[in-house]
Amino acid sequence: MLALILAAPAAAQTQQIVIPAEPLSQAIIDLARQTGASVGGVDPAQCQARPRLVRAARADMAMRRLLAGSHCRFDTPEAMVFVLKLKPRLVLRLPRPKPPEPDAPVEVMVTANRRLQNAATAASAISVVDGDTLARSGGDLADAASQVAGLTLTNLGAGRDKILLRGLSDGVFTGRTQSSVGLYLDDAPITYNAPDPDLLLVDMARVEVLKGPQGALYGEGSISGVVRLVTRTPDLTRYSGEITGELGLSDRADTSSRVEGVVNVPLFKDRFGVRLVGYTDQAGGYITDALTGAKHINGVQRFGARVSAIWRLNDDWSLTASQASQHINAKDSQYVSGALGPYTRALAVREPHDNDFSQGALALQGRTRFGTVKLTLNHLHHQLDSRYDARNLAGTYGLPDVTGLVYDQAQAVELTTRELSLVSPSDQRLRWLAGLFSAQSAERLTPRLSDAATQESVYSERRHDRITTLAGFGEISYDLTPRWSASLGLRQTQTRHDIDSRLETATTSGDQNEHMVDHAVSSRLSHQVTLRYRPDDLATFYLQSGEGYRSGGFNTTHLYGTAAIPARYAGDELNSYEAGAKLRWPSLNLRVDAAIFKAYWRDLQSDQLQADGLPVTVNIGNGVNTGLELEAVWTPLPDLTLKAAGLMNDPQVTRPNPNYVTREDSGLPYIARQSLGLSADWQRQLGDWTWRSGGEISWRGRSHLNFGPLQSIEMGGYAVLNISASLERDNLRYSLKLDNALGADANSFAYGNPFSLGVASQTTPPRPQTLWISLTRGF
Repeated sequence: MLALILAAPAAAQTQQIVIPAEPLSQAIIDLARQTGASVGGVDPAQCQARPRLVRAARADMAMRRLLAGSHCRFDTPEAMVFVLKLKPRLVLRLPRPKPPEPDAPVEVMVTANRRLQNAATAASAISVVDGDTLARSGGDLADAASQVAGLTLTNLGAGRDKILLRGLSDGVFTGRTQSSVGLYLDDAPITYNAPDPDLLLVDMARVEVLKGPQGALYGEGSISGVVRLVTRTPDLTRYSGEITGELGLSDRADTSSRVEGVVNVPLFKDRFGVRLVGYTDQAGGYITDALTGAKHINGVQRFGARVSAIWRLNDDWSLTASQASQHINAKDSQYVSGALGPYTRALAVREPHDNDFSQGALALQGRTRFGTVKLTLNHLHHQLDSRYDARNLAGTYGLPDVTGLVYDQAQAVELTTRELSLVSPSDQRLRWLAGLFSAQSAERLTPRLSDAATQESVYSERRHDRITTLAGFGEISYDLTPRWSASLGLRQTQTRHDIDSRLETATTSGDQNEHMVDHAVSSRLSHQVTLRYRPDDLATFYLQSGEGYRSGGFNTTHLYGTAAIPARYAGDELNSYEAGAKLRWPSLNLRVDAAIFKAYWRDLQSDQLQADGLPVTVNIGNGVNTGLELEAVWTPLPDLTLKAAGLMNDPQVTRPNPNYVTREDSGLPYIARQSLGLSADWQRQLGDWTWRSGGEISWRGRSHLNFGPLQSIEMGGYAVLNISASLERDNLRYSLKLDNALGADANSFAYGNPFSLGVASQTTPPRPQTLWISLTRGF
């Protein structure tokens, strides 16, 4: 990398944006790649723009020069968003006045498929939630889920949830299995087998959700899809910033508050700049302890920061660096047990949770005559600490009969990844990409069962896992005709997993020690095949076959003398077949994306609970899911936008493991057969001010907690409504938002503690109705 940096010409041009003479469709892609802009509107081919070399300091200047002398102009409804429109033709008589027509939906350029492309024409199911929607919806991934068909998160608590896609659930418990959804911060993977770090999505450009197995492009841990959190890059042309203060008031919960700040500094104009983000978030508790009378015991504090920098070495090469960190401190869990009411429980032991996340990345990217080269380096540290009340184990399984037991689990993950890729230009009939990937993961797991009064240990484990992954991947796409294209993607992966585990158990008959050292090596070739048909610029149809996989692993956590657990669990594999359509009706200002899929899941890995409540990972059987997902955006009036996102599916288990699944046709945990999200956004100009109001309602059908005996535990079957209003002018915005406006208190998640799950019912109510008052000031 150092050699490449030193090779950059010292007398490089100082322009921020350089676009070669090329067709407008490719020039727009280059503009989006260099600036992060979103471009939509009419087909660029209708503009009949002449290819020309463009150098500009700002994105709007570059767009203006690209369209000079063409049949098109552009509007900018918001920063870094350009809508192409045909210029009005000259007529000899004045037309009859017509009401203004709504703007065409803005098409977003995404990189989820590792190539910058238009989400509206990509031959895959891609959903995008833009930064403005993220900022107004609440700020984390769970708040944005209603905007994406098939995106679901469990509700165990802040920094403890699992992400699920397309009704493909391996269970609600978190154990040794690798995540089924790959979570990325820009280009860096940020999960392995840990839960969602629950980053507050401040100053985000967008969230990209790529659905279906992505083993060919992303490898392990993307068996049902990929979620990319795309941050805003530093602006090299001007100083800017923004600060937001929010206050949340509720009659059932403690006061909540949030402060966010963003500063953009171009230290050397057009060459080097940094962007700083910081925030603190206090979520007021709403659970009451019936034993002590204490209220609001489950408050959560979250604070974090992010810094990013970009250095444009010359017209073709750039170096970016970023560092992100976040700390979550939850004072107690958020479930209730028994029949004391929707927000009351009686526990003698507090159950806090900490989630500390830190990640750094470095990327070198440049354009060569062969294509775009990108080298990324990433390092992640993730520390999780949880406590559970385990008093029900006292006096059982040979354990001492003490007053009470607590179970503490500490998990520390270090993940380092490296990736080198070369992507050919997008304006060629034959397009390709190739890359190499390596990863090293080191995890230390230290569960401990101890006497709540004396803190004396009665069970402990020290487990160390090392996983090394090497992979080569590639994809080739070819335009068979002007309307038909096909692509094939392959990835060869080699994985080695080493484990060292030491267990110590104090039983009534004496101390028992166990030591296990083992390793496993696996090799896998995965594929993705796609066929796309575009009859015109307003319709895209595609067929896709894809594969995802996860390697196997080892079980070690168990109490001495309990029933034997499988020492190993096998890897699993998911094959999906999908047909999709992306349709546009400009005259109606309507966009519809639909996909029908069938997924076959072989040897499904699932984290389960042993009889004593400790985790174990097993191959639960085979799974199958058939579904229809639909997303639509309609702008019936210039000031009104309506959105809908829904999923209908039929998840099933076949060839079940009889030790855990009681019948073959049982569904998958936490997956409702129907889910739906609706939203509306209305704007109106009031002199110098803009009034904006909207609402979103999400509904999730009934679902069950787990396989087997726990299948009878149900949850869901309720709707949550959020409404908002704001008054904006220039860099000032006043906002009101009412979360859970209907006051729903149904069971959103029927799990909170593994050691008492079979003793008493557990329910997790949604956060109570909360009114948020906020003020945003830009500069």
